This record gives sequence, C-alpha cells and structure tokens, in this order.
Amino acid sequence: METQRITVWVTGPIKSTLDAYHDKCAKAQANFIKAEIANGKEKKAARAEAARVRPERWPTQDVLVTAAVCRYLQTPDLAGPWEPLTAVELGQMRLAGRWPGPQIGGLVTERQFGFPAEVVLQVRTASYRISEPWLKQLKEEGLVGVKLDAEDRARRDTLAANLVTPAQIIRRALDQPFALHRPGLIGTATK
Repeated sequence: METQRITVWVTGPIKSTLDAYHDKCAKAQANFIKAEIANGKEKKAARAEAARVRPERWPTQDVLVTAAVCRYLQTPDLAGPWEPLTAVELGQMRLAGRWPGPQIGGLVTERQFGFPAEVVLQVRTASYRISEPWLKQLKEEGLVGVKLDAEDRARRDTLAANLVTPAQIIRRALDQPFALHRPGLIGTATK
C-alpha cells in the first residue's frame, strides 16, 4: 500500500491532542518494557515484544489521523458520489494549498501525516468537487492571479471562503469529537 505524506497547518488544540497522544504512548511503551523486564525478560526481548505489539496498542498518529479522516469522509457533504478527477484536475490539486482566500486564523504549527494513496485521492476529489463551482466563479470574475483593489479582494475573499482544501478536510476531521480516540488503547489521548 502506497503512502503519501500531506503537510497540514493545525490549530493549537489539535497540536496539544497530538502531542499528548505521543507522550502517553511513549510513557505507556516505556512502562510496558519495564514490566516485561520485571517479569524476567531480557531488555532486548522486552523491546522486541514492545515493537511487536506497538501497532495495535500504540498506533502511530498517522493511523489515528487516517481513521479520523476516513470517518469524516463518510459525512453526507463529503461522501459523494463524486466524478473521478481528470489528470488535469489531479495536477491542479497538488497546488490546492495555493488557492486564493483569506488567511485562516489559529493555525500554529505544521504537521505531516502519512495516508494511504486511496485516502489522499478521496480527500482531493471531495475537495475539488466541492470547490469546483467557486473556483469557476473566481476565474470567471477575474479574481485569480491578478492584482486586486480592496473591493475585488473583498469579493474574492467572500467567494474563496466557500473553497474546501484538502488540509481543511483533515483539520475538520481532527476537530470532530473523539476524532483521535480509540477505546481500549494504552496511551489514547483523551481528556
């Protein structure tokens, strides 16, 4: 399964949740190794056992983020069915982060997540199809790729507020209640 990495600016609360999850997993894994050693295993064998159970007990952030995005893609406004992207449209989606629009406030740090290629394609397809009429209108009104006066910039920003980038889909997925929660996991970040 091919993995593609996507860089996303995230909000403070998402960053805090991801950091807390990482810290809890690291602590839980260290405690697991200590317990294995206390039960008579050699340090090397205890580490090997931790590595063996890691994917199930302490999945990576990529695994949790992918699960959250897949759940979010099932919501009615994103589920489609969507017309598949053409080669040209797919090429344009590689620059979706450069779509016009106002700055989104509250973004504090970049995070990079690995997703299966088919999930990346689903996110990009939903993003493009939802944004397509707004992108068309922006182009028709001549509000893309040119210097704008204050009135045109305000019009552009109004239309661009309707654009949905892949990064927005990922952030919205992570903003859902319990997005990164998996019951029964040691080290799950919940508060």
